[in-house]
Amino acid sequence: MLVISAINSPKDLQDETLRKRALKGHGGRSCEFVAIFDGQEAGLLSYEDWRENGFGFIYEIYVLSLFRRLGIGDALLEHGELYALQLGCDLVQIKPYALDREPTTDQLVDWYRRAGYLTTKKSTDLLEKQVGKSDAL
Repeated sequence: MLVISAINSPKDLQDETLRKRALKGHGGRSCEFVAIFDGQEAGLLSYEDWRENGFGFIYEIYVLSLFRRLGIGDALLEHGELYALQLGCDLVQIKPYALDREPTTDQLVDWYRRAGYLTTKKSTDLLEKQVGKSDAL
């Protein structure tokens, strides 16, 4: 069973790898979420709130290697998109960049593209996805 929950502080995480990554991404605009799979910490979502500009920014999605290929990354991505919607954002952005050897940056870009993310008009390094109503529609 998979449960995704907000954490109060990165220091609340038991897994050292997740705790270090959460501490690195934690800031004034961030909110971190942990994925618990069968009672064990399995992944992390670090989300930055830019709702005054109409978007949310996913700083990082990380899944521990033992839990990869179980759909946890997909669930964390969907959680980030739904969280953006709850905050009134119409857009989610991300800058895919591999912090480890696996997955590679190219694999991350492919994964986000399969999830509906497109290159932004402002930067080829940023991807974005429309998650709410668009004024253009």
